[in-house]
Amino acid sequence: MRVPSEFLHPLFYREGETIETTEFAPFPLMMKKFYFYYDIIACKENLENEPWNDIEQSIPAVWQLWNEEKEKLDLLFQNRDRKAAREPMIRALSYFLACLYWLNETRVKSIVSWEREVNTLQMKPVNCVERLQFIFAKCDLYHSFIQLGELFAELTKLYYKNLAIKKKGLSHQS
Repeated sequence: MRVPSEFLHPLFYREGETIETTEFAPFPLMMKKFYFYYDIIACKENLENEPWNDIEQSIPAVWQLWNEEKEKLDLLFQNRDRKAAREPMIRALSYFLACLYWLNETRVKSIVSWEREVNTLQMKPVNCVERLQFIFAKCDLYHSFIQLGELFAELTKLYYKNLAIKKKGLSHQS
């Protein structure tokens, strides 16, 4: 499947790139291979289990992917290997963006206009756009890695706060 124009961004995809849709791996493993895999697939076809509609399962699963990347990135930055850190940082950035959108119960619709899109999201870390702008501009810097880690930590807090509010709301309805 050809990557939709909304996802063509120099960090992630270029014009004419495709993603494999016949391959199958358990959720969320396709995200390791293709940035925004589930969001892109949802542009063209109905997904059986949309991750943004089941955030209690999907977001913690993506955090596991982040933790794997984080370990790799820790070593790469310790060894001052910025070049090797670039791709795992881009992948980790895609994980963060997916979790951010999914927390807001929507899919990633566009990376081309990510700043405008992120600004419209109700739940997001403080100064999210500005911090992401820095990471987008210099994704291979150690400071970008630290910033991304902080964004993930803040997103985790928002996730649990949101979950608690939802559960509290459900218990009051009974």
